[in-house]
Amino acid sequence: MTESASYDIAVSFTEEQRAVVDEVVEACRQRGLTVLESNDLPEAEVRFLVPFVSGEDEVKTNDEHVLPVLTGENATSSAHLRADEHLVDTLVARVEAAETAGRRRVPVADLVTALKQPEPEPEVAVQDNNPLRTLAEQFAAASPALAKRGLAGTMHLGDTTVAVRVERAEDAVYAVEVRNDGVNDDIVNFVVIGGSTDQFSTLWHRIEGMLTATA
Repeated sequence: MTESASYDIAVSFTEEQRAVVDEVVEACRQRGLTVLESNDLPEAEVRFLVPFVSGEDEVKTNDEHVLPVLTGENATSSAHLRADEHLVDTLVARVEAAETAGRRRVPVADLVTALKQPEPEPEVAVQDNNPLRTLAEQFAAASPALAKRGLAGTMHLGDTTVAVRVERAEDAVYAVEVRNDGVNDDIVNFVVIGGSTDQFSTLWHRIEGMLTATA
């Protein structure tokens, strides 16, 4: 098996940047650094990959082995190196520090692949538009007010059902079940036990309004 070639740095650039990069590469070699100018050696290992970019958003990795260089007259980013008279000194210092610390070289192919990976999309909170859950939350929020009128309310929330029961000792009991099985239309079942049924119509309109508002 052929031993992997080793370099101090590998440079990556566009054709428009070639003149600038050629000067940097020549200066680095005069300072004793070994430089890989081609990505055609995937088995090669380097201490640093140095991509020359024209915009700050062109490099999407925070890998410590990647040292992006921002070109152009308005290159002022503090997160990137700059293609100025201090660049070669900076690269030499980084390589010497890596050697002193005994940091290993890494395959240049892995670093190039990392640069091509799209930046992960930020996670977006998924809004819960389940009308049953919204309805249950409204019932739960209203339950404490029942005690002021001598009523007790209980609620059960299932995957497809919301069941509410309102009680008053020795008086009317109202049970409401709202069910959505994902196939049929929403189903609302009422059970009125004891007392007057005059409130049935009012209760129906209230539930119907809540369903409409959360649909």
